This record gives sequence, C-alpha cells and structure tokens, in this order.
Amino acid sequence: MVFHGKNGPMLAIERLLEIQEKFGKEVDRIVPIELDGGALRLILHLRDGTNLRIAEQWDGDVLERYSYYWLTSANDLKIGWDNAPHHTHLEHFPHHKHVENRGNLQPSSKACLEEIMAFIRKVYELI
Repeated sequence: MVFHGKNGPMLAIERLLEIQEKFGKEVDRIVPIELDGGALRLILHLRDGTNLRIAEQWDGDVLERYSYYWLTSANDLKIGWDNAPHHTHLEHFPHHKHVENRGNLQPSSKACLEEIMAFIRKVYELI
C-alpha cells in the first residue's frame, strides 16, 4: 500500500485525518495512542460496540509494518491481522492472522486498513 500526503510521503497525522474522513460514519470514536512521524497507533470504536486496534509503520510512502486487531465490546479477539515476522512456517510469511485467540494462527495475504474495514462491513451484511 502506498499513500501520499499533499507534499510527499504520508505522515501519521495525515493518515489519521484520512482514516477519519474514510470511516468516520462507521466509527463512534477514534482514540489516538501514538502519532509520530510514520508511526500510527489508534483505536477505532465502531458503532456496533466492537473496536479495531490499529498500528501502522510507514517508511516514506510504503506501509512496512501493520497490525489490525478487531475486538469484541468485551475486548476479546475476533480476528487480528499483522505482519510481525515471527511465524515463518505459515504460507505468505510474514502476513498472518489470529482468529478468536492469539494461538489460532492462519495464513493471510498482505492487509491494509481499507481491506480490513471492507471485511468488517461484509461480516455485518451477512449477520
């Protein structure tokens, strides 16, 4: 994923504003945890009571590291996607997901927030 701000590579504050613009209608509250250069950590409190914990690390205009953890209203894990390089045995390493608990590892393709939010929308259409 490549994102550009108005004057070059995306900075965390610009990404936060982009997230707010793209997903604001689906979110009750956005809680910034860290906005530092290319590092972004925040919590999206979704309208259904669940929350999405987001961490992105940008190197210029390239998303280098990510984690997106979708939690229930009681903060139990639904699904978490990340690319931490510690599960070398999984297909598509380092991309993987944790389903319902951190020990239930499954392969995943490279993910970005826009794809994760599309997945969450699709889940709600099926319910």
